[in-house]
Amino acid sequence: MRVIIGLLAFLLTVLAGPASLAATPPPRAADGVLDLRGWDFGRDGPVRLVGDWSFWPGRLLDPGQPPPGDGTLLAVPGRWTSLSVGGKPLPGEGVGTYRLRVLLPADAPPLALRQAQRFIAWEVAVNGRPTLHTGRAGLTAGGTHTAGQKALAALPGGGTELDILVRVAAFGGYGGMTQPLLLGPADTLFDSWQAELALRAAFLSLCGSMGLLYLILFLLRPSDRACLAFAGMSLSIALVQVTSNTPLGSLLAGEISGQALAQVNNWMFPGVWLSCLASAQLLFPGHVRWRWMAPAALLSLAVPVASFWTLSHPGLLTRTAGLALAACALTLALVAWRAWRSGQGLALPMGLAWAVLALANLALVLRLGFPGVVEAGYCLMLFIQGALLFDRLRRLLDQANRLNDRLAALNRDLEAQVADRTRHLSQAVEELRATQGQLVQSEKLAGLGRLVAGVAHELNTPLGITLTTTSHLTQQVDELERALQSGKVTRTAFATFLQDLREASTLLTVNVTRTAAVVQSFKQVAGEPEGGPHRRFDLPEFLSELLPAQEARLRNAGVRLEVEVPPGLEVRGNPGVLGQVLDELLSNILSHAFPPGRGGTVRLSAAPDGDRVALAVEDDGTGLPAEVRGRLFEPFVTTGRRDGRTGLGLHMAYNLVTGALGGVIGAEDRPGGGTRFTLRLLPGGAG
Repeated sequence: MRVIIGLLAFLLTVLAGPASLAATPPPRAADGVLDLRGWDFGRDGPVRLVGDWSFWPGRLLDPGQPPPGDGTLLAVPGRWTSLSVGGKPLPGEGVGTYRLRVLLPADAPPLALRQAQRFIAWEVAVNGRPTLHTGRAGLTAGGTHTAGQKALAALPGGGTELDILVRVAAFGGYGGMTQPLLLGPADTLFDSWQAELALRAAFLSLCGSMGLLYLILFLLRPSDRACLAFAGMSLSIALVQVTSNTPLGSLLAGEISGQALAQVNNWMFPGVWLSCLASAQLLFPGHVRWRWMAPAALLSLAVPVASFWTLSHPGLLTRTAGLALAACALTLALVAWRAWRSGQGLALPMGLAWAVLALANLALVLRLGFPGVVEAGYCLMLFIQGALLFDRLRRLLDQANRLNDRLAALNRDLEAQVADRTRHLSQAVEELRATQGQLVQSEKLAGLGRLVAGVAHELNTPLGITLTTTSHLTQQVDELERALQSGKVTRTAFATFLQDLREASTLLTVNVTRTAAVVQSFKQVAGEPEGGPHRRFDLPEFLSELLPAQEARLRNAGVRLEVEVPPGLEVRGNPGVLGQVLDELLSNILSHAFPPGRGGTVRLSAAPDGDRVALAVEDDGTGLPAEVRGRLFEPFVTTGRRDGRTGLGLHMAYNLVTGALGGVIGAEDRPGGGTRFTLRLLPGGAG
């Protein structure tokens, strides 16, 4: 609290500025002359050039020429309308020239001159030299503007008299010198200017920073709309600093029209008070009555509107601002009182801040107190807002800490759940791998069973013929032996026996050879381990040995097998693995492409294809179902689940081709119907 009181005291002292520097009442000008020969600038400080100035209405005199003798006197500070010419008061618009002779003490220090006028055009010359200005004064509205300002300038030293000429042009505003010039030691005026500039710049930074912080808080928590009201209040106060006729305003908005800046400054009045009313509604909901709020809000909005008629009705703006202040202050006081009675501790500091802000604005409107009184009220408001802001930040931080603790607890629970789920998933994966291995082995055994069944079918015929032939041959030998023992063997009977023996021998040789070929094809398929070493082999020869064992299965199902492979085509790989792959493909075709009762054709073809050998296995069956077309080689994908199929056959074939054979396998719909499997194998010349 002591720090806040000290800062407020410093703010009031600096913002009071040069007004507190004069220790004794200053003299007043009389008949256009201000005698300061008895004034001690070192002791008494700066002096305001007030009193009766020489005045020439409707004329802009040349600073380099002697003034005419037909001037009149006009009090400063004051407006032209207080002077009558020919019994009629001067109009508020127009031009005029002021002149004042200032008599200086012989030991006067280096002096400076400061002006505080921005709304109308001023040009100040001292001893015939341009010194200060606000825009440019012209005889017409088109030749006059109020943009640009030089409010402080050092005066040339060495003289005992100053001839100050002020040219004023007022179009769209009121004519006169409502704020007198300030004359004082150059060091004092420049130091106070810099001190005020630094303090107002710090105040502007504080307002802007707090406004942005409140805006960020509102964006983070849109439900906290009081932050939006405080942001609007802080930014409105910041704009007041930028548009006010102060060193900071001259620095930041020096090239903007004075009328425009005055209008913006007037609009900041409702900006500040409407944000106060909004914050009251948001901070203390239920304690605001709209019948109180509406008149205060409308009167606040009427202040900048009334500023448009300040020329024709000089007192309108002051009265409107006073009424608006009274309405806003009364409304806020009632809200604070009701909230305090209901036990809300925030009501007391907010009520105090609103009261100080209202008194400060009232002092400005009535031109009481000291320069900077409004800023002092704003400063107190911002200190209270700062306390609220820190309280909100503290609550947000506490809430964030609680949320972080809760999040950490949730993370720990989640990590425990993830670890548990990972453990269960690992067990499930291991079980799935074991099951898949068993199913793959079952599929291999099933394929081997199908192969053995085909081999057995192929062996049954030649072995049956061989058995019949040997039985018949044994019977013929027995008959010949009995005939020989009885002495009844004739040449004709013996020749017939030899003929039967020769035919039986031929038949046995043919069927034994056929049996050996079947056994050899079986050895070709099952006799080499999966993933064994690669070797180069002749593809047509391999197929001629492999396919007889498969052809029986196809033929029993009413399916014809066609083979079209050019002679001498060699591939590199493991023949046993290739045999397993072809067995799985043919088994899949028999299971899915040809339903019971439907025959068809399976065609094997091979040809060189770039750097590979393309082996195609295609059928004219039912084709690929849409639900498995894109997932054909994935494990457990099958349309025959109800028939007990596992869906691992093609997956195993895919793994064998891409792994053990180092090739590529694909499946597609065959033009005209059916399915085509294409194996791209390594050519026989591969390393």
